[in-house]
Amino acid sequence: MGDYEPNDPPWTEDQWERFMQRSDARSARFGDLLETLRDHPDRDEIIAREMGWDHMLKDQDSDESGDLDDSFDEPEPATDGLSDADWEEISRDRDELDSIEAYSAGYQCGLNIHEALNDYFDAEDEEPDEDIDRVLSCFQVAAKIAGGHGMGYEDDVLCANIVCCKRALAAADESLEALEALESLEGRDVVDPETLKSLVAEGRHVRYLVDSRIAELRSRVWWDGA
Repeated sequence: MGDYEPNDPPWTEDQWERFMQRSDARSARFGDLLETLRDHPDRDEIIAREMGWDHMLKDQDSDESGDLDDSFDEPEPATDGLSDADWEEISRDRDELDSIEAYSAGYQCGLNIHEALNDYFDAEDEEPDEDIDRVLSCFQVAAKIAGGHGMGYEDDVLCANIVCCKRALAAADESLEALEALESLEGRDVVDPETLKSLVAEGRHVRYLVDSRIAELRSRVWWDGA
């Protein structure tokens, strides 16, 4: 967690937000480098140097083979070599997620929106639509809730969980605003009016659930977590 020390007060939402923004920027930088240098013979060394991963370069120097060929290759499928205990843990985690109302409602809302837009997606002559792209932000709601749940609920990560939920709320807002924009436009033949009305109501409910989850998690913060 970077600058965090065990004896320090737990991080606030602002501290976690700054940390995650830096992580996002580094992830984007890594992705850009990997795409640009994918076929470069010195790809791994250049990426390690650009990302400040000096330890990787030192490991390479001390390695008799002097080769990092597979450093950034695609990982093996996550299911390879999983034991029965691993599968039980995965199943337990999935059950825990499904019990989070904001997650399950957000996930189902995403599925419903995608199904409602199937005809639009199947139309080969359709131009990309900004509102449609924004509507699909709904898929980020469940993903961010799951990410927060994965961070945990202990004091040292509770505000990180909240920040993930705030990102879920932002995604819910973006999707809902786009749905409402589609609803207000006359002459649009993307989704039939009744289905669109139902999706808007569902989007508002998801937003309410995410907002309520944030409030519930914040009620557990005994320090100045803002």
